Amino acid sequence: MDAMVAALDRAAEGAFLIDNNQRIIYWNRAAQEMLGYAPADVLGRSCYDIVQGRDDHDHTWCRGNCYVTAKARSGQPVETFNTCAATKSGELRWINISILALQRPGDEETPVILHLFRDASELKLREQFTRQVLHLVENLHPHESPGPAAPRGSLWAERLTEREREVLQLLAQGYSTDQTAQTLSISRSTTRNHIQNIYQKLQVHTRAQAVAYAFEHNLVS
Repeated sequence: MDAMVAALDRAAEGAFLIDNNQRIIYWNRAAQEMLGYAPADVLGRSCYDIVQGRDDHDHTWCRGNCYVTAKARSGQPVETFNTCAATKSGELRWINISILALQRPGDEETPVILHLFRDASELKLREQFTRQVLHLVENLHPHESPGPAAPRGSLWAERLTEREREVLQLLAQGYSTDQTAQTLSISRSTTRNHIQNIYQKLQVHTRAQAVAYAFEHNLVS
């Protein structure tokens, strides 16, 4: 156990251990960096009071005797999951958590539960953006019967420059303005100008609408 704790101290992922009463008995440096709590803030406190995990619909995920802890204690595997946690400053941050039950030497009856977690905010934002785009695509023409997709090279597509097409492709992949600028080695202001030009040429007002239009008209893969 000491060797494992030493390894967790050096880990890049956040990590904490809870006892049989869901009290935090270990909290590593990466956990402090991600959620803002120092070990002195959390040791001895309930994990659900600290993490305050919630799901996509703002329903409480972390609670006393949660199913995750119950499954781990019974020896059942627990799938990795995402939850929206609250940092010490009150900021909400999506984290991806893996669970592992560990036996303590001399006490095989009451395992401690290891939580390993990493920042999943960017991935979650892309997932939410994708759902928004898909919803827009499904509702673009709700009263029209299904038909063949618009051909590549439509009037609006022809108005896009090669660079604008590259920007649109990255937007469709969920890239932020900063990520797009970095990928294309252009400035943030230039990227924003390209995005505004795309909106104007496609006659849309938001990033999600632009991507939905692009997918519907085969402008991006």
